[in-house]
Amino acid sequence: MENLYKDIFNIIIKSKGLNDLIKGFYYLINNPIMVFNRDFQLVAYISPFLFEDETWNYTIKNGYLKIDLYKKIRKDLKEIDDFKIVTSLSSNRRLIINLKDENKNIIGIMIILEISTKIEDISLEMIQIFSKLTSKILLNQKFNGDSITINTFFMALLNNIYKDKQVYLEKIKELSFDLRKDYYLLVFDFNHQYNDKNRDLTETYFKNLLSKSLVSFTYKDGYLVLLVSRLINQVEVNNINDFIFKHHFYMIISSKIKDLYSISTIYKDEVKILKLLEDSIKDYMLYDLNNYLPLLPLISLNNEELLNFVNENISEVYHYDLEYKTNFLDTLYIYLVSNKSLIETSKRLYVHKNTVNYRLDKIKELFNIDYEDYNQNVVYITSILIVYYLKRSINKIII
Repeated sequence: MENLYKDIFNIIIKSKGLNDLIKGFYYLINNPIMVFNRDFQLVAYISPFLFEDETWNYTIKNGYLKIDLYKKIRKDLKEIDDFKIVTSLSSNRRLIINLKDENKNIIGIMIILEISTKIEDISLEMIQIFSKLTSKILLNQKFNGDSITINTFFMALLNNIYKDKQVYLEKIKELSFDLRKDYYLLVFDFNHQYNDKNRDLTETYFKNLLSKSLVSFTYKDGYLVLLVSRLINQVEVNNINDFIFKHHFYMIISSKIKDLYSISTIYKDEVKILKLLEDSIKDYMLYDLNNYLPLLPLISLNNEELLNFVNENISEVYHYDLEYKTNFLDTLYIYLVSNKSLIETSKRLYVHKNTVNYRLDKIKELFNIDYEDYNQNVVYITSILIVYYLKRSINKIII
C-alpha cells in the first residue's frame, strides 16, 4: 500500500492535466483507459495499441460514447454504484467507474479495458484513488480553451466528427482558436517499433523541440500526429532528421493547412504517401507532402493504369538494373530529390561521391537523361516512385 501511495504521489506531481493523469494510471495497471464527460465526449484516453475490440476501437475513432452503449452500461452500472465489471459491450471485460462530484452527481465515467491486468487485481483502494483524482480534475475542467479541450478538438477533427461545419465553427469560437496562424500537420510512424520507451522518448523530444509552436498531439492508427502553428525551420528539420535517422523512424509534414476543417483528409493523404515512401525508399527522414502531391491521384489507380504513367527512359533504367545488377535507378532518384547534391547523394547511398559521379555519367550516356530540365526531372521522380510502388504491390512488373 505504501508503494501505491508513493506511485500515485509521483503521478500527481508529474501530471499537468487529465491526459498525464490517465497515462500515469496506465503505467500502474497496464490496461487501456478512457474518460468521458457528462456529454459522452472522450476527454482523455491512453490506448497505445488498437485491440481486437470493435467497441473500443470505434469509440476512439468516433471521439464520443454512443448513446446506445451508454444505455447498455447503465443496465449494469446504476448511478448509485461506484463501479462495476461490465461484460455486455463485447467479448472483453471492462471495469467502469462512475465519476461523481461532492454531491454524488455523475460528471462522467472511466472505462478500463481488461487486457494485461485482471480487473480483480486492481485493488479497491486504487479504484477509489482513480475515481477521486479523475473526478476532481474533470470537475475543475472548464473546457474553455485549455490543453485538454484543444486535444479533444484536435482528435475530433482527425476523426471527422464535425459532419456539420457550423458545429466546427462554433467549437473554433469557443476555443478562441487563432485562425490567423499557419498550421501544419506532422505524422510520425510508430507502427513498426512501438513501445513505451520509444513513445516517451519521442513525446519528450517533440515537446522540447517544438515547445513554442506545438498546439496539440494525439495518437491515431499507430501514428503520433502533431499540429504545429508555424512552418518548421531548417535547424529544426535537421534536428528531426538526426533524431529519425538515429532511431529508424519515418515522418512527414503537410503543406500549410488552408482550412482546419479538412485535417482528416490531410492526415489520410499523409499516411498514404508515408506508407509508399516507407515501403519503397526506406529513407529515415522528414518527408514533405508538398514534394509528393502529384502521386496522390496516381496511388488510387490500379497497377495496369499506373504503368501508363511511367516514363520510357525510367523503364529502361529499371530493366537495365534488373539485367546488369546495377543501382542506377536508386542513384538517379536520390540525386534528383537531394537537389542534385553529390555529397548528399553519396551520403544517403553510402558510397563515395566519385561512384555517384560515375553512375550519373553512365545514366546520361546510356539513357539520354538530362539532369538540367526541371520539368523532366519531376516526371522522372514521379515515374521512379510509381516503379517503387509497383515493385512493392506485385512480385514482378513488366514496364
